Amino acid sequence: MRLINLLIIVIAFTNCSTTKKSNAAMEQKPIFEIAIRKVKQGKEKEFRAARSAFIKKLKEQDGIEKDWEFKSFFTMPEPDETDVFVGMTRYESPEAMQKIAGQLMQSQEAANFFSTFDMKSFVAVQPEDGSYFKLEDHIKDGNVLEVAVRSPKAGMESKFSEARKGFFGLVAQQDGYLFDKEFVDLQSGDKVVLIGWESMEAFQKALGVLQTKPEMGAFFGMLDVKAYQALMLSSNE
Repeated sequence: MRLINLLIIVIAFTNCSTTKKSNAAMEQKPIFEIAIRKVKQGKEKEFRAARSAFIKKLKEQDGIEKDWEFKSFFTMPEPDETDVFVGMTRYESPEAMQKIAGQLMQSQEAANFFSTFDMKSFVAVQPEDGSYFKLEDHIKDGNVLEVAVRSPKAGMESKFSEARKGFFGLVAQQDGYLFDKEFVDLQSGDKVVLIGWESMEAFQKALGVLQTKPEMGAFFGMLDVKAYQALMLSSNE
């Protein structure tokens, strides 16, 4: 994804969101940016150096509440050929995100960083239930975090909530389950979920159990999955 395209997306979702009067209260709350980045072949060293410089500049901006970096260790259906890192940033509002993006995306640090990876997915989300969600209250070193960007297939929209309830009811019964939280991408309307697990062992065991359940097949069969990664906390220094 080219730098200018990302800036257009950020500005577009903000302009779009401010016209949706029914969602105004939700949209003025903090917003999560989730960027799933696949390192370009042979660019591993350059990626880390450029990321460090870019994140340093990002953290200097007003309007940033919290920033995280994760490294992916698993995806479906096919494995990634190179390392995938996921950056998550919580801004105090969509307006703060737009302002910061406008400042940073024209910088040399951004140009250097974006030349080292391909963007698998970029979403700007808020909790579907309108709550104030603090990821730092739910995840710590050693935990596993799943992130999935998806939407119901055409004609399946009305069945999503019931199918999700059935599947996530089973998810919550698994040993090592910490939480799940549903979000909405303000630009596309895609549904984004975060799921936390105590450890990689707990995640792997739960995945083995859930893959045998009809509820998982029924739920996944009605979804168009745009991106999926299983992650552990990393560093962007």
